[in-house]
Amino acid sequence: MVPIKSGKSEKEVQQLLLKSVQYLERYMYLILFNSYLHLEKKNSWQRSFTTWMQQVAARAGVYDLLNQLGFSEFENLRDTPLARLRCRWQRQNIQSRPFRGAFI
Repeated sequence: MVPIKSGKSEKEVQQLLLKSVQYLERYMYLILFNSYLHLEKKNSWQRSFTTWMQQVAARAGVYDLLNQLGFSEFENLRDTPLARLRCRWQRQNIQSRPFRGAFI
């Protein structure tokens, strides 16, 4: 991954920051999915991952964490829109083509 500080323009820095936060978000979802698999195995996965996220993960505050995601070394998380899920998803939909390594 290319360091954010290597961006030559403000636009490039923002794109690198978005990509980095998206990778971090995906990593969190992988951890959550792993937790789901281990916890729901004893019940033969009667709940879907979506239902588990609503019933278990949401109560644990996962969406609050995902809605404040970012890198405090590079930005003030209160001032950046990329920290919020909605903004990241909107920006992701604006991109015309997936970047290398993106989930399609």
